Amino acid sequence: MRTSTEISTEIEEKFGFVPPFFSPALATPAILENLWQQTLAAYIENPLPALFKEKLSGYLSRFCPVPYCLICHSCSLYALGMQAPEILAFLELAPPDQQEIDRHLERLAAQANVAQLFSELSSTLNESLLCCAIFIALQADRAEDCRRELRQLLGNENYHYLVTFIAYIKTSHEWMKAHPDVTYEADRRFQENFATLVEQEPRLADFFNTYWLRVQQELLGGAGWMQPQATNAAEADREAAMAIANVNFAQAINSASDGILLSDPNQSDNPIIYTNPAFSRITGYSATEALGRNCRFLQGEATDPNTVAQIRQAIAQRREIQTTILNYRKDGQPFWNQLRISPVCTKGGELLYFVGLQTDITEREQTEEQIREHALLFNHSQDAILVLDLENRILFWNSGATRLFGWAANEAIGHYLDELLFDELGPSLQSAQKAVNQQGEWQGELCQRTKDGRQVTVESRWSLIRQNQIPKSILIVNTDITQRKQAENQRLRTQRFEGISTVTKGLAHDLNNALAPILMAVQLLSQKLQDEQSQQLLVMLEKNAKRSASLLQQVLDFVRGIEGEKRTIDVNQLISGVEQTLKQQFPRNILIRTNLAVTDLWLITGDAEQLHQALICLCDNAQDAMPNGGILRLVADNLWIDPSNIWAHPVSKPGPYVVITVADTGLGISGENLHRIFDPFFTTKAFGQGTGLGLSTVVGIIKGHGGAVDVSSAIGKGSQFKVYLPGIPRPTPGNNSPLLSTESSLILVVEGNSDAREMSKTLLESCGYQVLTAGDGIEAIALYAHHWSEICLVVIDMAVPELDGPTVIQALHKINSQVWVVVSTDKPLPDLVSTELRINIKAVLNQPYTHDELTNTLQTIFRR
Repeated sequence: MRTSTEISTEIEEKFGFVPPFFSPALATPAILENLWQQTLAAYIENPLPALFKEKLSGYLSRFCPVPYCLICHSCSLYALGMQAPEILAFLELAPPDQQEIDRHLERLAAQANVAQLFSELSSTLNESLLCCAIFIALQADRAEDCRRELRQLLGNENYHYLVTFIAYIKTSHEWMKAHPDVTYEADRRFQENFATLVEQEPRLADFFNTYWLRVQQELLGGAGWMQPQATNAAEADREAAMAIANVNFAQAINSASDGILLSDPNQSDNPIIYTNPAFSRITGYSATEALGRNCRFLQGEATDPNTVAQIRQAIAQRREIQTTILNYRKDGQPFWNQLRISPVCTKGGELLYFVGLQTDITEREQTEEQIREHALLFNHSQDAILVLDLENRILFWNSGATRLFGWAANEAIGHYLDELLFDELGPSLQSAQKAVNQQGEWQGELCQRTKDGRQVTVESRWSLIRQNQIPKSILIVNTDITQRKQAENQRLRTQRFEGISTVTKGLAHDLNNALAPILMAVQLLSQKLQDEQSQQLLVMLEKNAKRSASLLQQVLDFVRGIEGEKRTIDVNQLISGVEQTLKQQFPRNILIRTNLAVTDLWLITGDAEQLHQALICLCDNAQDAMPNGGILRLVADNLWIDPSNIWAHPVSKPGPYVVITVADTGLGISGENLHRIFDPFFTTKAFGQGTGLGLSTVVGIIKGHGGAVDVSSAIGKGSQFKVYLPGIPRPTPGNNSPLLSTESSLILVVEGNSDAREMSKTLLESCGYQVLTAGDGIEAIALYAHHWSEICLVVIDMAVPELDGPTVIQALHKINSQVWVVVSTDKPLPDLVSTELRINIKAVLNQPYTHDELTNTLQTIFRR
């Protein structure tokens, strides 16, 4: 017998994850194997069309009181292409009756080759087959004729596939009812689709919350006892009461946890004629006390008159209503009543009764009110505020946490803190967890990870929350201090450098003063002392004095910066020259990788020989850090540094820079040494193997070119040196603005108006761009999916037909999360797109826009 781990691995291979549906069986391999084999045979490998299977599963899941199946299959329908309003309309359909089934069977019988074209049926025939399948599943006692005709139409094989799938759905519902604690929040289908689903159709959220009440009403309304053949109201009441006592589901109604009542609108004041035990349990009124009275006796001084007016209007109009109202129990205590009232009519349309279902949601309302108050308060905070359970799972995530870390609340809630925000369970995190559990609080600095992989430093405050002296949760308040820490580190480095420079200048001056007479004396003595031994000693003395003078010059170069002959340099050629030198000198166990793919890399000015020397020095150090071989990478990129984020870089002035990165996979540099490696005479090499002036010389050369050097490293992972050199953006022919090269600037224009689309295409092509055009959202997504790696920018009208602009942008974001978008609109941007997508929007053009506005916008974007 296989283990649960082996079975779970197979499940994950099929689904891409292990659905929580299987979680109750994980402790028992035999049950898990049985459940999985049923799922595999009846669901996954069943040849019924995927959309048909999900629609049938979703609709029948309405009749399961545990919402897991309904919500997850609804999310699957969305993933398969159904729009949210379509899904809601489908789920709200009433179950088919016998007359409808007869029509559907006639329609299927008119199709001669249903069995052969089972997977290619038209939407109409698919609807007929779906209705028949629903009827078989829900009306088992009355569906024999339907089953017999379907078997004949579909053939035995296809019919067996259908009934096997229906049986599997029912088995799944029984499994869920046996394990109601299985939550849909951990299911990937929910995580990936639910937020978008309810955003597109907010009424779906209400449907998922109340669907079981609707089902109860449907079952109640469809029973034979709801259509008494009485001739007068009193007789109808008596017959209804007798029917309730006799129908098969009376026991279910009596044992229901929700209050159920009937009122008779045909009598004066619409009195109550029936209540179930749950009504008495909720309100405190016995059935005898409630019968004959209008429901208004449950109202009180704080009951909202507007809600009462809405209920009265719905009753007067004989329509269904669902609302929440404050009612009062017999003892005078208020309670929140989630109320649903529906009319019950005969087939001829005559109104018989109103059915009311009530759920006591007082505790939920109070809890939700507290949560709303706390959330409102927390969401106004600029800090990231989290609440964890005692197993470190995230229970609450405010808007400040979304701003800092990037994950929306629905993406973060349910995840473990250490898995979401930390690369590893380091000592700082362990210390925080230990302290908060033992002492009830902790405060300190933590390095955490964002959604896009950045590292941020936070000042974190942890507090243990108790209820009745029992620990319940952990409150965490994180303040982002990344900029402050980086600014402090930069200031400390600058102060250290200035201090070293001051001391070094003085020492170098004094040592040069001491060396000058030594060298002059050596030269004088060499003329007077002509014997061989004296000459040898004087040569040795002169050699070492000159070597000392050379070292002092390197130190002064580090302090002052090396000035050389400046000319324009192509960085690609500079790196190619360094690569050629390295391949001649380095052993074969060190692989050299260069990235010269940036055809529009900016130019720099400087002394090519000095820069070559600096890069070779960095590469030599990288070789020393990889005694057993490794990979050395040389990469160059353009970087425009704005005044607003200059603090994040080692340079002192904003503007264009070419950044040359020298990265190795070597031993790495310890944190203790990382801030000292540029100091003169500092070295980690053995005595006699290095002067400690190599990196100081590099800094001197780069400083002399107006640039700076930065370093990052991790033990066992290697080091990365970034050389910042002021760049000169290459001009585009005929235009001095630094636009992208026309060879790489493919732009997708999405515009529903054909004249505007062609005008934009002509304009952009006249500026040297390559252009693709799309007339609607579907075409735009198809073009981008095919050319996404070539397209550098998408210009989109937010009112594009077929799919609107926000939907198209969301689809493009899923294909490429780094997509650049310029939107044209006549509405405010916050009203159109979610916060998550705004990072992709680089500019907004207010309609109508001019030729100059479009070209200037593109120039601004590509200049960044």
